[in-house]
Amino acid sequence: MLILDEGTAKVYALADNGKEKIIDLLHTGDVVGQRWLFAPHENQGYIQATSDAWVCSIQYADFQQLLGESANLSLAMINNFGNQLIEVEKNQMRRDLLDAKDRLMAYLRDVAVESGQVVFELPLKKKELANILGITPETFSRQFKQLALEGKIIVNNRQITMC
Repeated sequence: MLILDEGTAKVYALADNGKEKIIDLLHTGDVVGQRWLFAPHENQGYIQATSDAWVCSIQYADFQQLLGESANLSLAMINNFGNQLIEVEKNQMRRDLLDAKDRLMAYLRDVAVESGQVVFELPLKKKELANILGITPETFSRQFKQLALEGKIIVNNRQITMC
């Protein structure tokens, strides 16, 4: 299990043809790999820092011992899993119910809420964000420009202002 103490990272999988699929974006304080602490198995994904980062890690046996000693840790892990499930369900519903422009706008609103600011920098390259949203980079660019034309966002290089 890894805890991102500082920075940002992406979690991704690679297809046999080398195509990358971004599974999650990690920010300071996020945890990844918890499932390996409950039932060790082969890792099927990769993690790559997208900015300077510091990580903490813990091995299966050490974690199992801690879990037995701390009810607070057990509760925190359950809450963390619950939050991850909520995010997965939210993203799946967006992919199933929203068109590309609405999906992009919902994502930008989430970033603004998480940052606590209406002005923020895109956390990843546009190509990677398109991957996360399940749209092509071309569609991402068209919808991004459309949101700007509609006055819903102001774009200044990687800086976004929500209107």
